[in-house]
Amino acid sequence: MESQNNFYVDKKWKNIAKGHTAFCILGGPSISKVKNLQKIINNNFTITVNHNIKTHYNSDLYITADNSIAREYFEDKKFCLYKFTGGKLLRHNSNFRYDPTPIWVEGKKNILQKNPNLIKIIACNEFPIYNYSFTTGQLSLHHGKEYCNSTPNTYLCVEYRNEQGESYPALSPNIPESINKYGVNPLKFYSGGNVSSILFQMLYYMGFNKVIVVGYGDNGISNGYEDNRIFEWSNEEIHAMVTHNIKWGDKLKSLHGSEICKEYCDFKQASYDELETTPLNKNRLVNKLLNINNG
Repeated sequence: MESQNNFYVDKKWKNIAKGHTAFCILGGPSISKVKNLQKIINNNFTITVNHNIKTHYNSDLYITADNSIAREYFEDKKFCLYKFTGGKLLRHNSNFRYDPTPIWVEGKKNILQKNPNLIKIIACNEFPIYNYSFTTGQLSLHHGKEYCNSTPNTYLCVEYRNEQGESYPALSPNIPESINKYGVNPLKFYSGGNVSSILFQMLYYMGFNKVIVVGYGDNGISNGYEDNRIFEWSNEEIHAMVTHNIKWGDKLKSLHGSEICKEYCDFKQASYDELETTPLNKNRLVNKLLNINNG
């Protein structure tokens, strides 16, 4: 069995993508505007998140930061969840509500197995560990290690919670710690309300020179969730969005969409000319990641 120390995103990942461009597919509707999408995926190191893996399993990196979504794509059998309806799950105590009607979810591990070279990262929590059966929070680390053991090329990072079990500090231009330590420690990534905060901190840690995104900060219906809802941005998510812009500047751009981003910060527009036109650089990075623990 592989050493569990190899399951973590660690210093071997630091700046491994220096000189590279990342193409990110999130859940917003602007993905439908992309021209020659498959060609872009073929030539660029492509990252997707959450339920987008169903249609973009030919990506190079998959990231999820949700307990229920991680379970759905890393399990191969039907399992039961209960809808979390409010309250808090903390380290030493809890006060929460849930719907006792079971939700049966079909495991879709077969989707991850369609691409044997797919790198997978799960953002976990160190605690609480009792949200496993509820539709809330992150996967606990010990369950993440189980998935690393059963699914090749799977790694873990940690979304930070303080001693009380709260997701604080969170990403915000008003919290200096979250700016100064943004993307510094993959075992202490800061919360930002949705998976994009883990994604952008992860890419920052990996040292990408440029990130071009579609489906982030769009107006309209999000495809990143099972019910394809109109995504309403919370204050926490908007604060995180501004923080990403502060840290990345014009190295993080949108190819299409991102109307919400442009309301709150100077979020730049990318051109197709900024994308890679051959798979040479992408393949070099994929090979490095596939062999990251072999050197």
